[in-house]
Amino acid sequence: MSATVREVTSPSEAELDGYVKLLAEAFHYRFFAGGLGGDESLQEPMMHAHIAAALVNGEGEVHVAELPQVGPVGAAVWFGPGHKFLDTDAQRNAGWNQLMERLPTQYREWWTTFLKQYDELVDKTVGANVKLSGYHLQLIGVHPDHQKKGVGSTLMKYAESKAHAARVPTLLETVGSMNVQIYKSLGYEVAGSGPISVPPPSPPDATFEMFTFIKHTEAEDFKN
Repeated sequence: MSATVREVTSPSEAELDGYVKLLAEAFHYRFFAGGLGGDESLQEPMMHAHIAAALVNGEGEVHVAELPQVGPVGAAVWFGPGHKFLDTDAQRNAGWNQLMERLPTQYREWWTTFLKQYDELVDKTVGANVKLSGYHLQLIGVHPDHQKKGVGSTLMKYAESKAHAARVPTLLETVGSMNVQIYKSLGYEVAGSGPISVPPPSPPDATFEMFTFIKHTEAEDFKN
């Protein structure tokens, strides 16, 4: 049984809540846990901030994978040409600023540092403005009951087809050797990597490695 993918643009509150919970469960309520001080109650607001940012004024895209008789089993947040996550006041006010207000000062400061380092790493490894010119994956998750069944790759192919039609590349970032291998298996090339500061209370010089990837979906002969 294969999943089908559709783009959602105006979900009801109930649907939005369902996508938020789905993504939180996909990450076992541990998505960037260190940056949220380990507070699991902030995981759903984090997912909501990502989805809501993408839905603002059509500045991003939300893709949902569904199975017959089951419903949504996976979701992805993308930003197409011209926008990236949190690049407008409207996006930041859709949930991100409210989330940051719930964090202690040291974590808010870390997120400011992280986002700056993150942008600098992407520009350094893939080239200035390349991210803004392509399809950029911000977040993807599949419910634990349906992982390793092709749902994630189906979500990726849906966006890659849109990128190919627009003649732009597809980009993403990740951490961890397992994720690196997963994206390589999907045809992504490592553009580079670099150090990112670890959230508090780690020492100021502690870092982890983030990898940037690109797939040349803009190529005339690109095939999923």
